[in-house]
Amino acid sequence: MAPLDTDTRVAPLGGDQIPAVPTGGPVPTGGPVPTGGPVPTGAAGWTPLARGALLDRLRVTGRPRPLADPDRVDRLRRSIEDRIGPLAGTPDHPLVVTKGSLTRALSCDAHREPAGFSEQPFSLPLAVGALVDVLFRQLVTVGSLGDPMADGLDALRVDDRRAALLHWIEGLPYGDRRALAGEVRRQATGLVERWPALDPAWLPRTEESMRVALAGGSVELAARVDLAVGRPGLDVASVGIVEVKSGSRRPEHRLDLGFYALVEALRRPAPPFVVATYYTRSGELDVEPVDDELLAAAARRTVAGVRAMERGAGRGGDGGVPGACAGCATQVPFDR
Repeated sequence: MAPLDTDTRVAPLGGDQIPAVPTGGPVPTGGPVPTGGPVPTGAAGWTPLARGALLDRLRVTGRPRPLADPDRVDRLRRSIEDRIGPLAGTPDHPLVVTKGSLTRALSCDAHREPAGFSEQPFSLPLAVGALVDVLFRQLVTVGSLGDPMADGLDALRVDDRRAALLHWIEGLPYGDRRALAGEVRRQATGLVERWPALDPAWLPRTEESMRVALAGGSVELAARVDLAVGRPGLDVASVGIVEVKSGSRRPEHRLDLGFYALVEALRRPAPPFVVATYYTRSGELDVEPVDDELLAAAARRTVAGVRAMERGAGRGGDGGVPGACAGCATQVPFDR
């Protein structure tokens, strides 16, 4: 994968713990988040990109946008199908490959995380992430936020998949609930101050689902992205994909971007022209222009992940693919 093309004005980040909030007094409801005024400044005077500048950073990568190329789609498809070998999946029961299952299959025992949201232990950072995700969707689709905590909880209530998390949040001790509300409001305020308005003509789509069948339907690549913008191009790439994170940077975030680009490239005449991660906690924006090198690297990683899944890696089998763990300091090529 090509080096990450990133906004180099990066503020130093700490861990993923929720910052301490003074206890005592009522749990804040906050009211509507403020609009207008100065954008918050980060560490050492660093100011995150905001509004028009942030939008320009997403739209203008400094590289030509990829052209539509049916041969590229065929090459990518063959590069995966020809190398995954005999499969346990069938068209009726395909092997479903997601960004999370790839990371787990290729992770060492020390860095392997639970298999899904329902299996992750609830924590304040996880709750912040869930609430910020739904607030981001509201901001993009509605254009405004009211009280962040109230809006976020209301959104979780209409999603049956989040019932257990909602119950956990509602049962938090006073101090933890106060800390959660404070951090959610802080990140929501940053979103309102920084995130640009998107022209409806660009067809902004939140929670965009992408699926591609391979090997006669025996394997299915599946992804859901926080935001896709732009009409799918018939001649030249015109779609941008943005993933939103409420915590700190992690190595697998960059690899996730490549997987999103690959899935979109396999289902459209043209790939996306850019994939990016936006960090609501800090205002950082990591931008990855899409090219053939990025897509080829993502295809190789997908092959390695499918092979590992077939061997049972990621489910307590052989412990992942040596050297391919995103959490380890040293990595080797995926196709070794």
